[in-house]
Amino acid sequence: ICSAIIATLGLGSARLMSESLKPGKDFTGVGVGAFILDEHGRVLLLKRSSSARTAPGAWARPGGAVDFGESCEAALEREIREETNLEIVEPQLLDVTSEPSGGSHWVSIGYTAELAPGCHAEDAKNMEPAKHDDIGFFDLEALPTPLADFTANAIPALRAMREKKKKK
Repeated sequence: ICSAIIATLGLGSARLMSESLKPGKDFTGVGVGAFILDEHGRVLLLKRSSSARTAPGAWARPGGAVDFGESCEAALEREIREETNLEIVEPQLLDVTSEPSGGSHWVSIGYTAELAPGCHAEDAKNMEPAKHDDIGFFDLEALPTPLADFTANAIPALRAMREKKKKK
């Protein structure tokens, strides 16, 4: 799915990459994010700093931009490691959204993922304190507020996925 979205958006264009154009601002950006579940079923969220470009001061699932030539799954693993110091396994596609707002436009590919073996919720660290004010795992029924739209809009899909797994 990710390669098809990137190809459709024309992000393979050498012109876009050779100029100082910014994804999401000068052309549609492609981003990835994940609801990372710990061994207790809690979900990891980051509180975005007040200077964040998108959803300042809101809680959001971790993630970021897909770099040119990078798969969505590789971008997801890299972003999670860079932002939280955590390793993930088994990313599963959850949702794809298009978020044009406030002079920016991102196509966001959302996943769920689990912590890698040997990796625990206590290992989570805010690795980018200039971008995030806080980090934490939360029960799905007691999420902090405000939630970023791109996170809040995916919560129903996350709940439905969890219910489906419970029934198996």
